[in-house]
Amino acid sequence: MSVYTKKLTFHMGKGNVIRDITDDIKEVVKESGITEGTVTVQAGVSIGVITTLEYEPGCIADLEKALSQFAPFDPSQYEHTKRWHDENGHGHVRNAIMGSSETFVIMNGDICIEVWQQIIFCDYCPNVHPHHPVFVCVQGE
Repeated sequence: MSVYTKKLTFHMGKGNVIRDITDDIKEVVKESGITEGTVTVQAGVSIGVITTLEYEPGCIADLEKALSQFAPFDPSQYEHTKRWHDENGHGHVRNAIMGSSETFVIMNGDICIEVWQQIIFCDYCPNVHPHHPVFVCVQGE
C-alpha cells in the first residue's frame, strides 16, 4: 500500500466563507498516482469544516440557515468568546457538529462523488487569516 500526503493552503478572506476544493483534491489524487484506495481531507484549523454539498448559492444559503439555528453568529452567547474575546465560538461549535474531515473512496483514479456533490471547505472565523491549511492523505494502490 502507498501513502501520499500534501498540505494545501487557501486564502479564505473574512467571515463565513465556503469554498469548493473538489478540483484541488482531485489534483492531489492524480499527483499521488494511486488509482484504488481512499483520500482523507482534513481542515487544519479548529474553526474549519470539510464536508460535501452541491456547491450552488441555494444550497449554500440553506446550509447557513440550518447552521444558524444550532450555532448562530452571535458572539455574546458563547462562553468561549467571553473567555478568549475572539468572536469565533460559533465556528468551534459548527466544527464539532459537522466535522473537520471526510474520507472518500478512489476507484479507477477518480474520487467517488456524484456530479452534484462537491468537496467544500468552510471557514467560520470572523477575522481575516492569510492562510488556512487543508491536509490531504491518499492511501491505496
